[in-house]
Amino acid sequence: MKHCSLAIVLTSILSTGSAWSEDSNNKKEEHPSTTAKPRIEEWWFARQAEKIGLMSKGEFDLLMVGDSITHNFESVGEKAWKKYFEPLKAINLGFGGDRTNHVLWRLDHLPKLKKPPKGAVVLIGTNNICWGSDKPKQAAEGVRAVAQKLHDLYPEMKILVLGVFPRRQKIDHPHRKQIIELNSYMPDLLKDIKNVKFLDIGPKFLDEKGFLSKEMMPDTTHPSEKGHEIWATAIEGEVKRMLAE
Repeated sequence: MKHCSLAIVLTSILSTGSAWSEDSNNKKEEHPSTTAKPRIEEWWFARQAEKIGLMSKGEFDLLMVGDSITHNFESVGEKAWKKYFEPLKAINLGFGGDRTNHVLWRLDHLPKLKKPPKGAVVLIGTNNICWGSDKPKQAAEGVRAVAQKLHDLYPEMKILVLGVFPRRQKIDHPHRKQIIELNSYMPDLLKDIKNVKFLDIGPKFLDEKGFLSKEMMPDTTHPSEKGHEIWATAIEGEVKRMLAE
């Protein structure tokens, strides 16, 4: 069954390939951050097929959308996931290494839930910048595109967009500066999308001087088990309010 679902996903790409070529000839090229694009990697499509299977058969009240930082709730953050999100009927839509354009493609290629989810949490954008090729403003526009896509899919769903988490230990590191800049654009970019709220919980991972310890993020990018607990508790109240409305 898993291979069958994977075949369906791949067929979808092949069937739309000509349309992509046609669009590129007839339309001005969109920015990469806001242009849906898959990653041609076997594990990525296998994971997408798994999510297609889950969403075609089940009901979920909460969509957790993101990259490896969300994906890691299935490993180092599993305890926090079971404690805080599993009881809320959440599905983990985090894929390691994803940028905003990859999330846009994934959302376009998931079955629409028969019962609309009540809420979504979005954490994406760190891979667009830092080691990525996008400028912070371009990445921010990609985050906005993801929020808009979710709103278009489920207009009544509440969406919590999180600020990109801090990376690197010191506040003057170039990666940290890019993240601060990206997050600064978000309130204005999101203000016109209904049912969307922006929340930056990044400071909760830092000490009073803005230092990011390896206790919080051992590789200075991905939260530890303690970091996942802090993340979960930081949004717990807001998520429960979203789902209750």
